[in-house]
Amino acid sequence: MTTTDTAAENPTRYERDGAVARVRLNRPDSLNAVTPALYEGIRDGLDRAAEEDARVVVLEGEGRAFCVGADMQKHDETERTQKERREYVWQAQEAAEAVQTHPQPVIAKVQGYAIGAGAELALSADFVLMAEEAEIRFPEVSIGTYVGGGVSYTLAARVGQARAKELVLSAASLTGEEAAAEGVVTTAHPEPELDDSVDELAADLAGNAPIPMTFAKEQFGRVRRASRKDMLTAEAEALLACMATEDWQEGVDAFAEDREPSFEGI
Repeated sequence: MTTTDTAAENPTRYERDGAVARVRLNRPDSLNAVTPALYEGIRDGLDRAAEEDARVVVLEGEGRAFCVGADMQKHDETERTQKERREYVWQAQEAAEAVQTHPQPVIAKVQGYAIGAGAELALSADFVLMAEEAEIRFPEVSIGTYVGGGVSYTLAARVGQARAKELVLSAASLTGEEAAAEGVVTTAHPEPELDDSVDELAADLAGNAPIPMTFAKEQFGRVRRASRKDMLTAEAEALLACMATEDWQEGVDAFAEDREPSFEGI
């Protein structure tokens, strides 16, 4: 069964089709430039996916672009107070954190452009599938502002600190093909094939057991701040927890019976 939020005035849309939820940035006339309401919509969509026990979330943009970052026209129209600036900055940080810490895998589908805050949101996902001719860039230092969304660690985790620093300080632009070759994004695809590639990955992930995937996401997020002993202990405790689930027994039985497992998340 598919459920959809379709109101045109909403800056995001939520769709659910079986095990896969989609959170869609829905400001195509501005190439999905970010606003406080859009950030709020991302968080709300992710919360709803978690509440509904979706196995996978696809984060995508309506129209010609994934997200071109800050709405510079809006910035120019209104002079924010210091309090309003702080609230806006933290709305961005919290939206990126919500993507990074969502309990199940998040796939970012990038067509057209992922620039600035758009690139930060994309790299917050677990998987980034990008059109070969699309563009990803961190232009902040070239326009007098600064990166956010945790890109100082999400980008460094993908390509190493030296290359991450180079990409941020030079404000260099990469095509999807170049970004995939460097490991900035997961894979690049001809644009006509991007939807099918995302759907295929989402279906593959949705077939996995959701409880161990949640453990894996949480523990990979701790790598940079946990000791080796901490991680060994966390893995052991997670394995023991999985062994107490019905899904663990289903996996054992399916292997023994040479069939595909059917996981229920219990």
